[in-house]
Amino acid sequence: MPRYELVAFDMDGTLVKERNSWGALHRHFGTMEQARENLREYAGGKINYAEFMRRDAALWLPFRPTMQQITDVLSNYELTPYAAKVIKELRNRGVKTALITGGLNVLARSIAHRLGIEHVMANDLVCDAEGRLTGEEVFNVDVARKDEVLCNLMRKLRIPTAKCIAVGDSKYDITFLKCAGLGIAFNPDPELIKHASIVVRDLRDILKHV
Repeated sequence: MPRYELVAFDMDGTLVKERNSWGALHRHFGTMEQARENLREYAGGKINYAEFMRRDAALWLPFRPTMQQITDVLSNYELTPYAAKVIKELRNRGVKTALITGGLNVLARSIAHRLGIEHVMANDLVCDAEGRLTGEEVFNVDVARKDEVLCNLMRKLRIPTAKCIAVGDSKYDITFLKCAGLGIAFNPDPELIKHASIVVRDLRDILKHV
């Protein structure tokens, strides 16, 4: 029997090579500079993540994008090496899997479907009757508080903290890793290393600890 019953993954930089899916959209629309200012405001504690999302999405409104355009831009992602192999092996062992991200649901759902991940929690953009973005969002996951979503999922599945692994890559995953029984940092930034139980550079190494 596996030692753990649930493995929860971050998305950007963990299951996909792109470290910032919001950034991919800003590069497409040419709004990166304004987006950096929004990020500075959020990082400095001047706005919360819901407001950060609202401001980011509002930057794209002059282009009147449809959700299909957003989907098309984000569809050009590349999975992290061995992501599919790791998820498949976890499922073969009877371990539940989850994807928890402060990114967008349209990308998270695509990745989860492709990999066979069972539980997905992400944020959404609101569209009008014509399918065009309104600038509003459905806020479900704070990028720096994925722990809250993970704890809710563990309660729902009746899985104790000690039986859960969290895998992330950035400083925004600190609380995410700390709320699990085992916190694994994958190719992490220096701030996350200090808070991880284990650091891996190859996703396959996760399997050694399950």
